[in-house]
This record gives sequence, C-alpha cells and structure tokens, in this order.
Amino acid sequence: MTVIQKLQKLQIVPKSHPSHYMLHKYWGRKPHNLIYEYINIFTEPGDTVIDPFMGSGGVVIESNKMSRKGIGVDLNPMACLIVNETLKSPVDYERLKNAFNKIIDSIPDDVIELTYTKDPDGNLHVIDNAVWEQDQIKRIKYYADGVRVLKDADEFDIALADQAKDVLKKYHDNGEIDYPKDEIMAYVKRSGKSYIYELFSARNLLLAGFYMAGVRKIKDKSIRDSLTLIFTSALPNFSSMIPGDLKSVNGKSGWQISKFWVPKVHTEKNAINTLRLRLTKYINGKKEIESIATDTEYSVFNQSSEDLSNIPAGSVDYVFTDPPYGDSISYFALSSFWSTWLDFAVDYNNEIIYDPYRNKKEEDYSLRLDKAFEQVHRVLKENGYMSFTFHNRHIKFWKIVIDAVYRAGFELVDVKWVDQAVASGTQGINRNNTLKGDFVYTFKRLKESLHIEGTVNGEEIVDKTLKKLLRNSPHVTTSRLYEALIPEIIKDQAYYDSDGKLLDIDKYIAKRYQYKLQEDGQYGWSV
Repeated sequence: MTVIQKLQKLQIVPKSHPSHYMLHKYWGRKPHNLIYEYINIFTEPGDTVIDPFMGSGGVVIESNKMSRKGIGVDLNPMACLIVNETLKSPVDYERLKNAFNKIIDSIPDDVIELTYTKDPDGNLHVIDNAVWEQDQIKRIKYYADGVRVLKDADEFDIALADQAKDVLKKYHDNGEIDYPKDEIMAYVKRSGKSYIYELFSARNLLLAGFYMAGVRKIKDKSIRDSLTLIFTSALPNFSSMIPGDLKSVNGKSGWQISKFWVPKVHTEKNAINTLRLRLTKYINGKKEIESIATDTEYSVFNQSSEDLSNIPAGSVDYVFTDPPYGDSISYFALSSFWSTWLDFAVDYNNEIIYDPYRNKKEEDYSLRLDKAFEQVHRVLKENGYMSFTFHNRHIKFWKIVIDAVYRAGFELVDVKWVDQAVASGTQGINRNNTLKGDFVYTFKRLKESLHIEGTVNGEEIVDKTLKKLLRNSPHVTTSRLYEALIPEIIKDQAYYDSDGKLLDIDKYIAKRYQYKLQEDGQYGWSV
C-alpha cells in the first residue's frame, strides 16, 4: 500500500490536548494526533521532519516523541521559547519551586497588603477575585476557613485599589520595577486601550513587575527561562481581559478572543495565585512530556522561513506545517502582549502577513510565501511530501498560497477535512467567520515548478458542488458548505467568477441561495 493509499484510508478523530501542550497558550494549535498520524504515514524513526512555520511546535514535539528529528523554524521568539521549554530536559523541580517562592517572598509588604480585603469583623483575607465595572471595583471574592465568601467592594477595597496606583508609581519611578509602555498595534486594538499596561490593574502590574525583576536576577538560565514561561503563560489570566460576573465573582481563565479587549465588566484575578497555579501546571506538563519524549535530536531556529540556508538541501524527509492565514490573525502583534515584558528582539518587518496597517500588502505576502516554499522545496528530499493546514474565507488568500506551492514545485495529491477537538483562536469560516476544523492538503515534491492555469468558472463549481450537497442535505451549516466548496475550487483552480474577477463565495451564495424555512418545518438551503 502506498503512502497516499494509507492517507486516503486514514480516519482521524481529534483528541484534546494533553498537559504538555498546555504549558502556554498559542494560536492555531492543531490536534496532536492529527500531526502524529501524518508523520507516522510519511516517515520512519530516525527521519527528519520540518515545520517552517512552527508556531506552538506540535510538529517538533510529536516528531521527538516518535523518534524523528524535528526541525522547527519561526520568526516569533515566543514560539521558540514555548517549544524549547516544552522539550528541554532535565528540569530540577525543587530548585524551580525554591526560586519561585524566593521571588514571591521578596515582594515588599506594602505591595502584598494591597491584595487583601476585610470581613465584617475587620479580619484580613487574601482577595481571590475582584470584579470591576469599567474603572470601578465592584465585588470581591475571598475564602475564609475554606469557605467562599462574596461581598460588595467597600471603602477599604476602593481605597486599596486607588492606593495601588500610587504604590505602582513609587516603585516604578525609583527603578525597582518596570512594565511595558508599548503601544498596542492598531491591527488588534479594542475597547479604547492604547498601551499594553492598560490591560492590567495597577495592583497586578505591581506584582508582575516585582516577579519579573526577581526572575532577571536569577543566574541559572534554565531556571530563569522556566520562570519566564510560567510568567507569560499566567499573564492573560491575571490581565483585565477576563470577562467578569458580578453575581458569582468568577472569571473565565485564558485569553478568550484573539484581540486585546477589556470587557466593561471584567475580572481581576490575584496574580500571585495565578502564578502559583501556572507553576503547578508547568511541572505537571513537564513531567508528562519527560515520560514520553525521546532523546532524539531536535532543532528550533528563530528565523524567517524565507532563508533556510542553515539546513542542507535534500536533508528533510517530510514537511508538515501551518502557513500564515493571510489577514486572519496577527501572531506577532498579539504576541507583543508577552514579548514586551521580555528582552526579545522581534522582527516585525519580515513577518509573512497581509496587514494594511503596516503596509504589508498582498504582493508582499505572496512574495514571501514564494521564497518560503522555494526553501522548503530545496531542503525536502526528491519525491518527498509536504502537508499543511490552511483556512481563510477569502479565495484570494487561498490562491496566493496554492500558487506559491505550485510555483515552488509541488503537486496536490490529497485533501482531507479534520474536525477540531478544541476551539482555536484561528478558526476561520462559517456564518460567524469560524471554521470548526482543518483542511489538510498534501503535496508531492516535483523536480520543476508546476504551472496550472484554471479555466473553470468558479461560480459553476459552487453551483455544481452545492446542488449535489444540498440535494441530500439541505440543512447543512454554512461551515459545511465551505468544507465541500474549497477543495473543489482549489482542485480546478477555479478562482474567478463569470466576470473574470476573484470569486467572492459569500456574495455568490447570498445571491443564489437562501437559508430559510423548508417544507419539513426545518431551516435549510434552497436555490
């Protein structure tokens, strides 16, 4: 059985991420078993697998677990930190915990005092959560003898919240702490916030500043890097971007949307408690990966995929990657939430993205993808295979990516649709602009560039595909329509409408099809 026959028979039920994939948030993380199955089909132990757009590093991590030599390339230093920290071994957990506790214990008393509230008898308790409505603290949650207590913010709580601003200014002005003053890029700006520090309460800025001041004093790089990852993974959870609930005084964990956004009602979580929780999750995840990782060599390069000259030609057995989605998400701009706290030199100029705010036009996006896939073609062995996931609702970005792949010297051999096990910040297509899964395209390396000029009218493909689909399933979701349409458009290179313009699928479906109540009493599609 050939590898393509094996691939065609493959049925993948996506699995949730294990603990070692949860050391840090990153966007576009694919189901780990999807990556595993593709690597398993196309490679053998000892082979080399590369991901030129590494992101959260699933390809490098799975390759290592499978005794393959994983190579990850990413321009974003945060991605490199996450992957290196995930796979590094060994970690002295006792030294790590001691270093963490030493940092927390060194935070000045007048800062720690800001994290308390009072019960009716005047006893002090550590605040677990505070809920704010815009700039006013409203409700407090704390624990007394293990029992949850909710209260309205009183004069003591309001005074401490105000006092935190003065304490923050004192320690910042005297140089004991620092925090990012960087302006939020227009691409991701939300809710009137202009600077990174505005995404935190004064109290949590203080705690974050002292924590990182302590981390920078640690001489052991391994411990310092571990504590840095813990810090950046905790940052979203004690930011003001967590929606709040005035009744329950609970807040969701994590970064809920791929934007910088402070809800009108938001939660202020105790930063120290959040850091302690992330320390525990880090240790648990690391112990898990230590039990299944191998000592196989891996490499992580913080560089552009446009130049892979440090990797020998014909040295790679297989490529699995997730190229940038055009304008769907700005990884670098969002990563500034973390990198502005660190001493990272971030190369925004060479990011492969369409971003009109930074004059990153379609031509730049196309040119850089051309260079990247040319490099992938160079390092891949003759007759080797490349698989990648990609989704975007706009045909123009599909055309740019597929054209770049063909020009580099690849031929499409398989398309597969895989549902997602968990939500992702980069889900791309349905009625609400989300695609609940991934297209996985597999290509074979050719010796020369492949030039295909599509002659089929894209509107004809839409009609042919949808009529066939809706004949048996009129009640399908919009997401399912795209799942059926896009591979057919790509296969025939049917990018243009009857007027010779790039096909706008949304507009054409809206013009030709209606989603309305059908004779069976259910909503469905009809011409």
